[in-house]
Amino acid sequence: MLRKLLKPLLAIPAALLLVGCAAPAPVTNSEPGQAALRFNADGTFKIMSISDIQDGADPSPYAIELITAALDKEHPDLVVLGGDNIFDWSPSLLVSTSNVKKSIDTFMAPIIARHIPFAVVFGNHDANAAMTRPEQWAYYQSLPGAQTAGVDMNQIGNRVGNYNLLVDGTNGKPALNLWFFDSGGETLSAVGDAMLPGQIDWYKNTGDTIRQANGGVAVPSVVFQHIPVPQIYDLLTPVDKSTPDAVEGAGSQSGKYFLLDPSKTSDGVLGEGPCPLVNDTAEFAAWQSQGDVMAAVFGHDHDNSFRGTTGGIQLMYDASAGFYSYGNGDLHGVRVLEFDENSVSQFTTHMDYWKDLTTDTIPADLAYDGGFAHGAEWGYIAVAVVIVAGLVTVIVAVIRKIRRRHRHLADAKTAV
Repeated sequence: MLRKLLKPLLAIPAALLLVGCAAPAPVTNSEPGQAALRFNADGTFKIMSISDIQDGADPSPYAIELITAALDKEHPDLVVLGGDNIFDWSPSLLVSTSNVKKSIDTFMAPIIARHIPFAVVFGNHDANAAMTRPEQWAYYQSLPGAQTAGVDMNQIGNRVGNYNLLVDGTNGKPALNLWFFDSGGETLSAVGDAMLPGQIDWYKNTGDTIRQANGGVAVPSVVFQHIPVPQIYDLLTPVDKSTPDAVEGAGSQSGKYFLLDPSKTSDGVLGEGPCPLVNDTAEFAAWQSQGDVMAAVFGHDHDNSFRGTTGGIQLMYDASAGFYSYGNGDLHGVRVLEFDENSVSQFTTHMDYWKDLTTDTIPADLAYDGGFAHGAEWGYIAVAVVIVAGLVTVIVAVIRKIRRRHRHLADAKTAV
């Protein structure tokens, strides 16, 4: 947790260098010239969620190796980029749009090369690069396999990319719906703000439209958003600070310590205290009232990969695929969800960790603290030193000028 709070602070000096309304978005992914997502002939559909690549212009080769190995093992029908796809305040991305594109091109290369459709959501570290989120959205749309091609980015307030994609069954009728939400936040935010009322309204209205088109029956749905809902803590149990493997909570749960609740969780790792949306009860309540959401997939908290059920909805993490920021050693990974159209709500899910995908060893200095903690921060420190020195120089010059002026005035009065 300390890493998550302190690392962005190093970026503050770099930053010194430098609403929309809830318009309706399409309720189907079918666009002219673009085939709809569809279950395979055998009735299966597989999704891979990849989050927190969170790197600069030259993403870590270890991240690319992990992504490539996971794709080749799983052969997913859809890849979802789960947010913090770039690290917006990496020095290389702050002032160069070409570097932002270079970063995206690099981690997208293995996906595009395998002709795998993809969708994208934004995280808090996608917010402040030289390319804005709307500009990033447009660039993703231009890439082969983009399921957002022709889909309105549906900016609500400052949240970009609120949309849904329907996956048709072999009979051509919707069998699965995928929701994508921008959970907001900025680089300096360890926790994000609540979902905007406009986002909740859009979700409800669009869900009602989907239900009506489906004969009054909700289409089973999965949510993909970067920052988890506060109900993620329902999957944990409070323990004493001295309890082995206990982690400290974040935000309103700071100062408390937790372990996974074995009665509610089924797999994965709790490696850090979740940093959920702040005081957000409306989103989860809306999911329950609409009755369509059966699961939600989150990133954001790199060391977490656990899964569990609360309020009838599965909540799960997908760990981190990046090696620039912090991570959990050979538990860096991706999450896979597998669906059968005859029993969509009985889907299965599992993690693919680094340790499952390759026998290669992660360098010790990258396994947990990432490249950011082993070099990049010195760039920020250097910038900070230059800025502080410049400010001090200006302040000293102003003070001297004021003193000289006062002396001149005093000398003039004496002469009179």
